Amino acid sequence: MNSKGYILVVDDEEDILVSFKEILEDEGYKVDISSNPKEAVELVKQNDYDLIISDLKMPQMSGDQFLKEVRKYNQTSSFIVLTAYGTVETAVDCMKHGAFDYLSKPIDFNQESVWDTIDQAIEVARMKKNAIYYKNYLNAIKSSSVLDSIITVNPTMQEIKEYIKKIASFDFTVLIYGESGVGKELIAKAIYQLSNRKNRIFLPINCATISKDVMESEFFGAKKGVYTGAESDRPGILEMADGGTVFLDEISELPLDLQAKFLRFLQDKEVRRIGDTVSKKVDVRVIAATNKDLKQLVKEGKFREDLYFRLEGLKIEIPPLRERREDIPLLAYHFLEDFNKNYSTDIKGFTEEALQLLINYNWEGNVRQLQNVVREACILALAKKEYIDVTCIPSYISGQDNSKAMIFDYNLAKKLNDIDFTTRYLKNLLSFTKGNISKAARLANIERQSLQKLLKKYGVNPEEFRS
Repeated sequence: MNSKGYILVVDDEEDILVSFKEILEDEGYKVDISSNPKEAVELVKQNDYDLIISDLKMPQMSGDQFLKEVRKYNQTSSFIVLTAYGTVETAVDCMKHGAFDYLSKPIDFNQESVWDTIDQAIEVARMKKNAIYYKNYLNAIKSSSVLDSIITVNPTMQEIKEYIKKIASFDFTVLIYGESGVGKELIAKAIYQLSNRKNRIFLPINCATISKDVMESEFFGAKKGVYTGAESDRPGILEMADGGTVFLDEISELPLDLQAKFLRFLQDKEVRRIGDTVSKKVDVRVIAATNKDLKQLVKEGKFREDLYFRLEGLKIEIPPLRERREDIPLLAYHFLEDFNKNYSTDIKGFTEEALQLLINYNWEGNVRQLQNVVREACILALAKKEYIDVTCIPSYISGQDNSKAMIFDYNLAKKLNDIDFTTRYLKNLLSFTKGNISKAARLANIERQSLQKLLKKYGVNPEEFRS
């Protein structure tokens, strides 16, 4: 079982140290103790503590001095001061210098407020560590490369980035496979920016948004008077992109008759406007993309086999976000930084529970959906929070079940749903907090003892959720 938190307790009274260690370890925390603050500073240099609990008055060094020494080597660990009667004012001064809170001696571990303070302090420390880690990682992977926009630590995505470097300078057609929202256009732009055409036009076109009635004229252009409204010669997309790159998203939406004409263009690099008798040479690189299985469409007679083979020469398959979950925290912090930059805000990061929700979700809309969710969470966090917590995450991600049909008789509905709802609610709650009862009670906005009674009543064991 993993520790609920790594704690250092510093006090010159040995009996207090022994008591703290025994009680905290029984609750599932990993604990180091020290009776000398100077030795404790050395421990801080060597270990990454979530929480440091220190007596305020010690012969070798005061708690305030110890805090200042700790902050020279550690900026993320939370610091709680132990204070005896009559020294509360000094403890408050410590809080002004960065202490998280204080606890008054003698410590009554039967009080929920004590455990709440400890758990909240550990949670804040871990949020700070997460924010620093992911922001530092983002900065570390950023350089002068045009591939920086592809934020990833996933091995498959890293291979794709290397593949892009190899093929970008060759003027061959590229086909990108991937579900909606995975970043197909981002990949296309990276290829374009590394190509010899980087100083010419990049023209992105979504084939699904063009009416099939006008698609041919949009691609190849039209002569004046060839149809009603054609008051002058009009070039098409391929002609306008001469010398540059065209990105055709959802190429599976091309009608079969236009597929034949598009294939001829790929072979001959010539376009002929509708109503014209003369073809024109154009120099365009095509990058195509689809979220559909073109091979299956060929079998169904919906996509030309010869065009399929022509496009398949250089192929990139982007995995969905649910298959590269290690990228989710990085992307979430990337979108958070973008929000802060664009709107001059200072949201510092995500709580562990909120980040875990994002990591566990299946993201049918992939990276684009994650970006939208982070933006919404940032907006909700603005008014009251420094960090995005679970209350800022949309309910469909946090697991709220709104799918059951409405039962209009209140008493009947309550009787049928109360047990089922409460059991599922408690399991979801403990899943989010990994069995941490104090955190669960805080999120549920009820007393720890009340939550324990509910767990016992509905037969939910917190140990099953601790990993």
